[in-house]
Amino acid sequence: MKIDSKDIDAAVEAALTAAKDGIFSTTDVLSRLTISPENMEAEELRIERELDADDNLFKDTDKNVYVMRSKFFAGRKFIITPGEIEIENNILFPGHRFCTFCDEEIFPSEITLLDANSGNDLDTREFKHEVTELVPYHIFLGSEQIFDYFIAEHPSNETLLDEKTSQRNVTLNVFDLKEFYADNNFTSGDALLVTVKDWTEGVFSFNYLSGADRRNSKVKDWINELGRAVEMVIDRFEAYLEIPDQLRWAFFMGDELLRGKNSGSLDEFYTNSDRIEINFSNASHTILARKITAQSDDMEIPENVGLSRGKISSLGELLGDVDSPLKAVEIDAYIMSQFYLGSPDFDMFFRRCFGMKKLSFADDAQEIIFLNYLEDRWETISAQYNLHNDRPKAQLREQVLEFIDERLELLENLKSMDISPEQFPEDEIKKMAEVSVYFTELLEVLNSESHTLREEDSEEIAEAIGRMGEIQNEQIDKINSYLKI
Repeated sequence: MKIDSKDIDAAVEAALTAAKDGIFSTTDVLSRLTISPENMEAEELRIERELDADDNLFKDTDKNVYVMRSKFFAGRKFIITPGEIEIENNILFPGHRFCTFCDEEIFPSEITLLDANSGNDLDTREFKHEVTELVPYHIFLGSEQIFDYFIAEHPSNETLLDEKTSQRNVTLNVFDLKEFYADNNFTSGDALLVTVKDWTEGVFSFNYLSGADRRNSKVKDWINELGRAVEMVIDRFEAYLEIPDQLRWAFFMGDELLRGKNSGSLDEFYTNSDRIEINFSNASHTILARKITAQSDDMEIPENVGLSRGKISSLGELLGDVDSPLKAVEIDAYIMSQFYLGSPDFDMFFRRCFGMKKLSFADDAQEIIFLNYLEDRWETISAQYNLHNDRPKAQLREQVLEFIDERLELLENLKSMDISPEQFPEDEIKKMAEVSVYFTELLEVLNSESHTLREEDSEEIAEAIGRMGEIQNEQIDKINSYLKI
């Protein structure tokens, strides 16, 4: 005899109530029903289909359990990086920032945002601006939902549907962050650290997160991991889900790297992901899809260059393959240094980085591609370099490069003596590696146009660079003493 749907609903509710951390299985539901053995398999499949279709649940196929979305996202922290329009106008668009982290029934302008320090709700106000400049803040709603949202926000926005109108402004309800921005001297590169307080009702709180506390390398790792997770979602659901749900599932299927204050923001993911793009040509709705071609380092392989036996997919990967101790961010720093020092000479830059160093190219094709990478980076930085804006950071960058030069000199000496760094005591090598990671992460900030430095930050960073440099020099002295150089 088939079980009544009301009994199944009651059993599911009971399983949810009893579920520790919101996690339960079909067995937990079946145990609350009276089912004859001959009907057990059919009823289990029926319950599984109903649970699979429930938008309030995730299914962990590896563990064969269900997870309540409200429990999974409760207390989760994520990052929002306001853009220039928002900072200049003292506002924050709810846009697509929150829709991944709350029930799909919550409209963006229905979000409740609490200042974590005061506990007060943020006020909202109307804001009018040119529509095309606001689309990126809403892009993950999906192209169909963006204009539905715009039109629902204000009666005047209905004219956007009139092909004959010349109106390009849209009026939206936005959060007023004037006081918050002023209190924190908020600038481009700073962020909001947001906490999910109530998934079902769309309630969030937020704190200030200084750009100086964010590391580009961590953000890049986060962007790559979210891209990997979205790819898993695409493999599992193909083009079935809409973008907000693709992202919800990606956060569920991704690893712990996607959590906490070391995260990137959805806006940074949209701008910088080299794995995922938005497919507007999907028949029924806009989706996230794999990028068809690699975008690493923004460099196309010349048509007259054959395939290499070596690694060539990115400059970073190629550097490691040819046994160079330099990282891509360090190369960018040396290029910017040439422009800062008033010596925009490519050959001088090349000699500074690779003059006496023998690189182990797999073949001529890999060497040609390597040179094209360098020339591409040189041309890109040349086109965008602004000495006035870079000067406060350039002095710190030069300080870092002096210590990098010393590290490279040591590595070159060891290489000429056919000695591997791994042959030295683990403590020295570990400390050298820690200094190298610190300098790499710092260069990510100093090289970025989106990060600005306040005078007090510059002084603190300069002192930190000096301390880390002293640690490196101590290890170099120990290694040289060991070699009796």
